[in-house]
Amino acid sequence: MNFKRFRSELVRRNVIKSGLAYLVSSWVFLQVMAIILPTIEAPAYISKLFLFLLIFFFPIWIIFSWIYEITPDGIKKTVSIEPEKSISQQTSNNLNKIILGVLGIAIILLLFDLFESRSHANEIEIVTSSQESGRKQNPVNTSKSIAVLAFADMSEEKDQEYFSDGISEEILNLLAKLPELKVISRTSSFSFKGKGVTTDEIGKELNVSHILEGSVRKYGNRLRITAQLINVSDGSHLWSETFDRDMEDIFSIQDEIAEEVTNQLRVKLLGKHVKTVNPEAYNLFLQAKFLMQQSTEEANRNAEKLISQSIEIDSTYAPSWAILGLITYRASVNYTYEQLDRITEFGIPAVNKAIELDPEYALAYAYLSILQSNIWEFEKGALNSKKAMELDPENAEVIIYSTYNNFEDPATNISLVKRAIELDPLSYYNYYLLGFYRYFNNQPEEAQTAMEKYELHQPNAEILHALKSWVLLYQGKTQEALIEIEKEKNDFFKTYTKCMVVYELGRVEEANSLLEIMLDKYPEEYANIGHVYALRGETDTAFEWFEKALETRDPTLPELIYYPSLKVLYKDPRWSGLISRMGLPKNHGVPGI
Repeated sequence: MNFKRFRSELVRRNVIKSGLAYLVSSWVFLQVMAIILPTIEAPAYISKLFLFLLIFFFPIWIIFSWIYEITPDGIKKTVSIEPEKSISQQTSNNLNKIILGVLGIAIILLLFDLFESRSHANEIEIVTSSQESGRKQNPVNTSKSIAVLAFADMSEEKDQEYFSDGISEEILNLLAKLPELKVISRTSSFSFKGKGVTTDEIGKELNVSHILEGSVRKYGNRLRITAQLINVSDGSHLWSETFDRDMEDIFSIQDEIAEEVTNQLRVKLLGKHVKTVNPEAYNLFLQAKFLMQQSTEEANRNAEKLISQSIEIDSTYAPSWAILGLITYRASVNYTYEQLDRITEFGIPAVNKAIELDPEYALAYAYLSILQSNIWEFEKGALNSKKAMELDPENAEVIIYSTYNNFEDPATNISLVKRAIELDPLSYYNYYLLGFYRYFNNQPEEAQTAMEKYELHQPNAEILHALKSWVLLYQGKTQEALIEIEKEKNDFFKTYTKCMVVYELGRVEEANSLLEIMLDKYPEEYANIGHVYALRGETDTAFEWFEKALETRDPTLPELIYYPSLKVLYKDPRWSGLISRMGLPKNHGVPGI
């Protein structure tokens, strides 16, 4: 093969310039997409797809450039064009212009990126200077600072790393709630994992006075967890303890040890004496809390039994009373096996008892705000939600429950849930709520993605499949919605949702039968029944049921009015009248108003 001639032919056919033009244009295209895609909240795979397509078509473009030439008469094979009729020189000049033009755009983008980077650096410098200034005005007591290192997995099989990391994270999260204590973030503390760095070096690197380290060792069904608090200045051990436990309930063990370690550190570092709780009562509290994470009616019922037993043993522990109020809310509103008046008679007094025992317990105010909003005391609920956020603004659970009282546009709640996920990425219920608010915000695909992540970790959760079915129905995927709702275990939500799905499928007789069942078994679910009639196009009947919901202060109505499936009612003058009489906050973002 004559390479000199081959190279000459590549130049003559403009293959090299075509390739260069393709690469430069592709780079500019990807840079532009990097700006646009995050703005429209496009999924991350879109940019990867563009990159894959550009790489895939590059060799095809090169082959095309070699074989064909674009002429005034159309695309022709290069070999069939007589040399004197070829316009390859003109094509070369055009490609030069394209390359230069695209390079100009590339330079502008690079300058813009450089400017943005410097601006961001300046912002960081300003913030840092401001923070430094703040430190001078309000100096932090560095003697009360700590880094919680990742606990070492000392098990023979080295299969307990998830558990040892979990203990470390739980202790870190609990310590971070203490305003007097400077706690280094997980990212920084865990960065020394497996590097064999001394505590003295870690202390200097992180500028902390104390380090908490520990280990986990598993023997059969037994766990031994060791924790020790080290003074960085002299390497002395201020406190250490070993915990031996059966591995019956791994999550309860993790919470229990984290709580005990945190209480010890409060005394050692802050000089605070923490009120203790009866160990048996505390163990029951942890079991109840663990059951609630399963998000099923049965689990909620069992959680109520356990927490009641806990309170009988020790009635002075505020978190037990607070969580009893939350259980009551779920029993009355989510699973509907209790009457709504139980919130007023039992739930609110329980949470008020928690606040009486511990006026600084943020979650008690968060739970109280939910209960109040569900009996339409919106202003009281908002005030208690604000109080909870003031007491513990970095608590992911407090942030999550604040969304229950936010009646602004769903985008605000999406931002709050994202913040909670950043703070507590392993609390998977947050993804359920993210999916819920995405659905409200007319983002069905994103809603489905969030709910699928929740389902991956909580496959037995109730109401999940109903919500997924609503999202599919909203997208017009009616057959898929039917398949999804058949998986729902909660009888009410299955009947309610299937009633709408089969109607959309044109199976009117079956839909009528399901509606009759709903009216017979759940006659007081006024808002939901109105929703069914609205989707059937029976607007007058729908508003009749909404009026009943308004009169009885049905807790579902303030949520239901945000459902995108009720767009059919927006133009009806009765819609705005209904909303105005609900007494929602003035800044509510109810659509169609």
